[in-house]
Amino acid sequence: MPVLEPESFNLAGFVPCRMVRVGIDLPEPFARITLLPDDTSLVEFEIPISIEQARQLALIVAKERAPRPMTTELMQDILASYGFSVSYVALQAIVDGNVHAVLALSSQDGRTRLFSARPSDAIMLALLQPVQAPILVSPTLVAEREEVHGQEDSGVTVQENEPEDGTEPSRVTPVSPVDLVTSKDSQDQDQE
Repeated sequence: MPVLEPESFNLAGFVPCRMVRVGIDLPEPFARITLLPDDTSLVEFEIPISIEQARQLALIVAKERAPRPMTTELMQDILASYGFSVSYVALQAIVDGNVHAVLALSSQDGRTRLFSARPSDAIMLALLQPVQAPILVSPTLVAEREEVHGQEDSGVTVQENEPEDGTEPSRVTPVSPVDLVTSKDSQDQDQE
């Protein structure tokens, strides 16, 4: 069932983002999707997801398909067969510590329907489109993240990417679809 009438959902102020990484930093029990706003003056935004969702997302990013369709691929195939496509994904708010997303689907007749979705599912569907659908983050979510993490930056942020050695922070660059190397292991390898 659609969660909102499209006319009542205002995208003003939403920040377009692109996915730059899906990975896990062991020993964390979950993976993370890292989004980077198109406005490069802003810093990255992370969303925790399950390990299984990370595996599915990594396959999608690598443009590989499992021998049998994964749940999101199956959903995409069904939507496409009925003439639906993803118009956009909007990460809307944090409710009880969880990020809530809205998935906008358009039909061949031009109608748009909005559905509540988990961010990982919505992002996977956006990436599975022939032309990737936009991923947007709400200004409310930006403000909540800044307040929760005590950030005063004007960007979408959870992590600031400041190196521990005091040098200038660097921009996030895309990495392999799944990075299963821990931060500590990376540092140990650099020292060898």
